[in-house]
Amino acid sequence: MYFLGIDGGGSKTTAALVDHKGKLIACHTGGPSNPISVDMVKIGNTLDELFRRFISEDHEKFSQIKSVCAGIAGTENSHLKGELHQLLKSKFPEQTSVQLCHDALTALYSGTNGDPGIVNIAGTGSITFGLTPDKNVVRSGGWGYLLDHTGSGFGIGRLALQKVFEAHDGFISPTLLTELVLKRFNVKSPPELISLIYGTSESRRRIASVCEDVFAAAQLNDKKAVEIVNQCADDMAVSIAHLIERYFKNVPQPKVVLTGSIFKSSDLLLPLLQKHLPGDVQLILPQCPPVVGSVIESYQVINGPCPEKFVDQLHDSFSRRVQG
Repeated sequence: MYFLGIDGGGSKTTAALVDHKGKLIACHTGGPSNPISVDMVKIGNTLDELFRRFISEDHEKFSQIKSVCAGIAGTENSHLKGELHQLLKSKFPEQTSVQLCHDALTALYSGTNGDPGIVNIAGTGSITFGLTPDKNVVRSGGWGYLLDHTGSGFGIGRLALQKVFEAHDGFISPTLLTELVLKRFNVKSPPELISLIYGTSESRRRIASVCEDVFAAAQLNDKKAVEIVNQCADDMAVSIAHLIERYFKNVPQPKVVLTGSIFKSSDLLLPLLQKHLPGDVQLILPQCPPVVGSVIESYQVINGPCPEKFVDQLHDSFSRRVQG
């Protein structure tokens, strides 16, 4: 008996095959599968290419997959969710269980090993997502980069650029952010940034990339950068605390998973979050990728909660894969 987990996004898709003991058999990465970013034909091609790799390595094991779980970004509010689910099901025998779920759920499970809890995902955008003990899905944010708070790469980058232009106009004192941002975009003055951040399909990504400069400047105690990092942590804490207060109030030591590129600077953010959150909250930085959460859900759909031995073997397999 084998289990397949899939983690799909706008730039890549990762699939992992494990056996009933949690041992990793194979793991492959292919193209994008977010239905908001690419069409169904391209998603089908991505899946076909990934599955061909598994089949070429061990057709017999792939044919014995009992359950599949795909956590794919962009499916929650997409009218194409049903179509994507059918596409995925068409790749497997009728008796195979095939689940399509919110990618935030699999990100959560990568840190809680299948237990209920909260996950704060902070990359270019952000969302605070929760699964309550009675299996209700709850959330705060995640409504798109233009509407979400500053606890995301785009939100942090936007604030930083505002400070750069405020300093250029003389409203605030000079900031190290100016030097770092100009260097990032290889320009000599702030006005030259305008053509790089407006009117281009790369605007969102470019603005979000500036968050790296914010954390670098904050490490050097730049006042404006520190203010932005504090605001980012405050906004994250408000979203997390909101879900705890509404849905996890009676849960002892609620688990909060922190994932996404922003948490590469966890040394700055964790102490700030701990200061604003209830003292018994368990903050978890996953040591394995989100596809591990997909594998866990794939197992749980068929067998219920994962045994500790399965989880330990799963994490050990991925750790050795990274080291290797």
